[in-house]
Amino acid sequence: MTTRTLSKSFQSLHTRPSLAAYPNLFFWLCFLSLNALLFLPSYILNRESSTFLPLSPGLEQDPAVLTRQLLVWRNNLDLFRLNAEFTLLIAIWIFLPLSRTRRVRRFFLALLTFSYILTFTYALYESLTIYFYQVDAVFYAHIQLLIDGLNFLVEHLQLSPLLLVAGGLAFLAWSASLILFIRVFVERSSEDNLSIWSRVLLGMFLLLILSAVLQNRSMLASPKSVISSLVVKLQKNVSDSFALSKQVRALDDLEFHQVYDYGEHRILSSPNIYLVFVESYGSILYKREAFREKYLDIIGEKQVELQNDGWLATSALSESPTWGGGSWLAYTSVLFGLRVDNHPQYLSLLDRFQDQDYPDLGFTLQSLGYNYIRATSLAVELDDQEWQKYVNFFGVDDWIRYRDFDYQGVHYGWGPSPPDQYVLNAAREMITDQWDQPFLLFLITQNSHYPWRKVPKVVDDWRTLNDGNAVVATFEEDAVPLHVRQEDYINAISYELDFLTDFILKEAGDEDIFILIGDHQPGYVTRRIDGFDTPVHIVSKDPDFIEAFSEYGFKPGLEVEEITSAIRHEGLYSLFMRIFLQQYGQGIKTIPPYLPDGIELKTN
Repeated sequence: MTTRTLSKSFQSLHTRPSLAAYPNLFFWLCFLSLNALLFLPSYILNRESSTFLPLSPGLEQDPAVLTRQLLVWRNNLDLFRLNAEFTLLIAIWIFLPLSRTRRVRRFFLALLTFSYILTFTYALYESLTIYFYQVDAVFYAHIQLLIDGLNFLVEHLQLSPLLLVAGGLAFLAWSASLILFIRVFVERSSEDNLSIWSRVLLGMFLLLILSAVLQNRSMLASPKSVISSLVVKLQKNVSDSFALSKQVRALDDLEFHQVYDYGEHRILSSPNIYLVFVESYGSILYKREAFREKYLDIIGEKQVELQNDGWLATSALSESPTWGGGSWLAYTSVLFGLRVDNHPQYLSLLDRFQDQDYPDLGFTLQSLGYNYIRATSLAVELDDQEWQKYVNFFGVDDWIRYRDFDYQGVHYGWGPSPPDQYVLNAAREMITDQWDQPFLLFLITQNSHYPWRKVPKVVDDWRTLNDGNAVVATFEEDAVPLHVRQEDYINAISYELDFLTDFILKEAGDEDIFILIGDHQPGYVTRRIDGFDTPVHIVSKDPDFIEAFSEYGFKPGLEVEEITSAIRHEGLYSLFMRIFLQQYGQGIKTIPPYLPDGIELKTN
């Protein structure tokens, strides 16, 4: 190729029309890209339950319904939505002569950039709260939770300084690129270089926003609204934060001992009680075809094994105060007989009950002659001062910690943690060696905690698990397909039910009582439409005790017949004590009441 030919080629490339030569195309590509980016976090986090297009192809519905879904509201969390503030600012820039003065142009560019980054940041925050906890974004509920979570990550994950620096630089590079993109978009867009049809379409977007505001302004705070407004979202968030703050302050006026006062009661028999929270044990197991058949086979098999040894069970679904995470809210609600559905409320209780006792289930059983023991198997431990705060709060007689297990075997998943089979058996052995019976043992399983990629196997002799091979079971968490996660989850639940059944058959005394309950639905394999319900099983050899629960919606066996909640977590405490005292009480004249909603909070 000659020099002349090369010169002509470069000249041809230089004179070829660029995208800027097509102002309408340039404007709409930039506008739609920036607008869609604001909805990208929600779409990515829900991509397994959402479609890219607003409506599924071939959908046949009433035209009015389709129109509403396209222009007003739809469950599919796609990108084809409109942000009110971003659209309004761009319209102001196009329709008003703001570009005549340099100062006004700079101010507008700064305002648009700040507004856009703030909107994107809020969209990311809102998407994460819905994805992980299926709750609306409320600053008051999440600020302290975020701080505690970051402290945990920094302290325990031991992230390398190089990784932190790389992440910071990547964030700065992304921010700089976004700011530059917005600047180029604004400076190359004006009314003069847009066609009449582009201006009409932009005007139609404004009319759509105005219509949404006039019809139902509050709807613009929902992620499912086609028109989204940061201002409305912030107003709702602030209003909800004040309401939650008022609810938390209302705790200070409650006299809990007046509600849960079992001091006059005595019991004739004192069976040991095991309260076991099965991590991520949710009603999704009944509601999704990916789980239902296998799950029913599992619990059917376990029920036969228990019945053959004389054990009876009764089961129901209980509504948890939390979804997909926040186990501490679930078990505190059960123990305290109080709905604890947010972190500030939990922290308020934690601070208040350091120097005084809360009359929870453990406190009540202690007053009836029980020892109250808790076992925790997380390998990552708090320092002694932090531990003491929780000992004071829950009022336990003893707290068996990870260090007490002297475990040297394989560790699994979250925590990481020893096998739950080892933990429960070892805890029981320590209790019977050190404490007089009866006892209440409170345990939260760990091996069914996400990511479920590796679960132990139930062995004949639990002591063999402590084999000196102190390694962590590795897993690949990234890019795991949904069907693999579903299979891993049901395998983890199967393990929990296997080892619990094995423990009951081999180690439990004939008088023992087991309360097996899920803390919340599993994240990552379920959706908000599946609800907040979790299974609860009461297992005992006492037929009268088991039968007494039928009055409150429980059904015989391990299977739940109705996939709607019969009780709530905060109501289980009073229900259990009512039936427990009725069955085992001495000279009970008045059976204590059942409080299905726990202690009522009055915020007026």
